[in-house]
Amino acid sequence: MQPLEDYDISPVTGFLPPEPPLRRLTDPYFEPWETMMDDFNGLLLAGKLRARIHKMPLLDHRKLKTIQESRRAFLILCMLAHSYVWGKHEVASETLPANIAVPWSAIADDLGLCPVVCHAAVILWNYRLLDPEGPVDLSNLTTFATYSGSLDESWFYLITTAIESAGGQCPARLLACIDHVRDNDLAAVAEDLSVVRDSLEKINAVLHRMFEKCDPYVFYWKIRPYLAGWENMAEAGLPLGVIYEGVDSFWSAETDEYADVSHLSEEERLLRQYRRYAGGSAAQSSLIACFDVAFGVEHHPVGEKPSNSLDLSVDPADRYRHLPSMRPVDELRGSPASSGTATPTRAPYKRTNRNAFLRAMRKYMPAPHRAFLEDLESAANIRPFMLHLESKFYNNTLTDQERAIIDAYNGCLHQLKLFRDKHVQIVSLYIVNQARKGPNIAHGGFAMEKPTTNGHPAEKTTTATTNGTPPVPVPMSPSSSANSTTTTITEGSSAAKHNILYPQTALETNPGIHAGSPSSKVTQFFPQLGLAKHVDPKSKVVRGTGGTNVMPFLKQSRDETAEMKIHLQHPGTDAAPSSPLAQDMPPKKSWSDMLWRR
Repeated sequence: MQPLEDYDISPVTGFLPPEPPLRRLTDPYFEPWETMMDDFNGLLLAGKLRARIHKMPLLDHRKLKTIQESRRAFLILCMLAHSYVWGKHEVASETLPANIAVPWSAIADDLGLCPVVCHAAVILWNYRLLDPEGPVDLSNLTTFATYSGSLDESWFYLITTAIESAGGQCPARLLACIDHVRDNDLAAVAEDLSVVRDSLEKINAVLHRMFEKCDPYVFYWKIRPYLAGWENMAEAGLPLGVIYEGVDSFWSAETDEYADVSHLSEEERLLRQYRRYAGGSAAQSSLIACFDVAFGVEHHPVGEKPSNSLDLSVDPADRYRHLPSMRPVDELRGSPASSGTATPTRAPYKRTNRNAFLRAMRKYMPAPHRAFLEDLESAANIRPFMLHLESKFYNNTLTDQERAIIDAYNGCLHQLKLFRDKHVQIVSLYIVNQARKGPNIAHGGFAMEKPTTNGHPAEKTTTATTNGTPPVPVPMSPSSSANSTTTTITEGSSAAKHNILYPQTALETNPGIHAGSPSSKVTQFFPQLGLAKHVDPKSKVVRGTGGTNVMPFLKQSRDETAEMKIHLQHPGTDAAPSSPLAQDMPPKKSWSDMLWRR
């Protein structure tokens, strides 16, 4: 493997930048973006954000000089874009104007990301130290930006930033452990694993503090909607995703081929600009993925791997078993190279990443971090070494020092399993319970309920509201008023039923499409895009911000972690009850087919 610095990883801060992120872009050229952020929460609250964004100039991202400036710009555009799409008491916008979409997509390409809010944006690049000389922990952290302007949202982000900081030295230690295994330096291996285990204990202590200052109701109904992406969001009025105006593969290639689109119909040109991306997710954390890869934790498709501790009944047609393309136009072409299931050229995921959702989430990590995980897949030797030590136990040749190494390895897995235990509890409280209870107010603080007549919505057509009061047109192309169109919504139609913004308790991919909207035009012209698929609303599926069916996925990930522990037990004997790790030990399985598999 290359040195950590080549993967943009610090030996001290890990996946966090070695220096705190930029607080502001100092180049006056980018002042329009910074001015928007100065008034960001006020504009969103007043319902004036979209109108102000329409007045912004289209800035040239190539004037950003450093990686730090690109990260700051990416964070700004994440905040503006998701607030523009989801609004506040507004119907979701199917169109992202070019003055956001074009630079955002270009900067995302430079950073190796997708142009959508992600873990890196709001966690790794969205904090500052109250005391520049102080530690990177919860006593010394605050955020640059939040969608809601609430302390709860800041706390939610900062808990995860503090987790990244608590595990900052783990990537370096895990690489050192790999080297020490190769050199058969048993004392160093034991020390490396001990340091990682202690770091995981600190991570768990930080995660336990989530409840202190982040209210579950505020998170679910006020914060979480803005973290949603636009993949599989038909129920929110985005059946094909969002149109990134001015963003097209011909343009990004900077060739003259764009002139050839003259033979395409209006609908085909429009379809080319649609993008579908998942929202922010904890599965996008390179740190947690790093632990899985290094320790050899194998993740399988949800519900497919038999386990005594699982009782899952998951639809085999779950969307993460057949990942959609990020570009709907690719579904017409049948192009596997552009689909969500495409195999990257680096041939990663040899051992641990059989779960399609986790594979998909790597696309939302910064490119250097993704490369690190892919190289770590090939270099990792800790798990095979532990299996080798296990075989020595059954041959009665295991030394006390080697047994201590197995205990340290099991201790790391135990802490990782405890982390996932707590994650399941948090998701149950912050997502599942809130989804079942519903909002305290009818519209959850987002999409407005319409007046009713005799208990039924009024049957009339109105333009989309932009500030919760008078209805006004929503222009499809802010940069060209002459070509603007107005999106209308028929109240009382199935489209109106999907106005509670996000999230939903059931996957619904057959909504009423807004009359006159771009997706209405495209779906009429391309019925083969498959929008007729329907999932029973009674299925009670609850999704995470990344879009997966969250509870079965999290529970299986937790159990798969526990199953990786080395269970030193001779046939016909019981596990030692005195060991705190024995509670998580699965039934003994044969590892002969796994030993030294490479």
